[in-house]
Amino acid sequence: MNTKTYDQKNAEDYEENTLKLKKSLLEIENNPSLKATIAQLSKMAGIHRNTITNRDWPLKHLQRIKEKRSSKDEENKKQRISDKTSLDEKLNQARQEVIYWFNQYQDIKLSFDHLHTQLKTQKESHAYYKNLYEEYQKKFLLAEQEIKRLKTLLESKGILPDLIKH
Repeated sequence: MNTKTYDQKNAEDYEENTLKLKKSLLEIENNPSLKATIAQLSKMAGIHRNTITNRDWPLKHLQRIKEKRSSKDEENKKQRISDKTSLDEKLNQARQEVIYWFNQYQDIKLSFDHLHTQLKTQKESHAYYKNLYEEYQKKFLLAEQEIKRLKTLLESKGILPDLIKH
């Protein structure tokens, strides 16, 4: 084999490996479940680790992928912290709202109990005074009947003066 053919074959292999590496790096970059390591790249591209290590650009590209993922992880972590803080604030507001409405309920319940007691007292008072009224009404009717009886008795005896008759 002459050198030209050998160099041509090396160039073709180099280009083919370059395409395989680029394709594999793109897959690793787009799929976070794939590790951004030389071993993963070697496995996906079907190229020996030493071949990848001898080239500088795939290592730099892997490093950029790692940094990008790291920064995304940091952003996600910050977002989760922010979400947690937001949820904590909402939880605190909900607690305050529950406390407010519980206090409103307690105030209304206390007011209801007080009004219920007042109503009960007024009902008892009403019943007492109604009985008292009926009792005095009966006594008044009895007194009027007694007065009529006495007037009739006095009239029959002729003792009742004319002024009292009216």
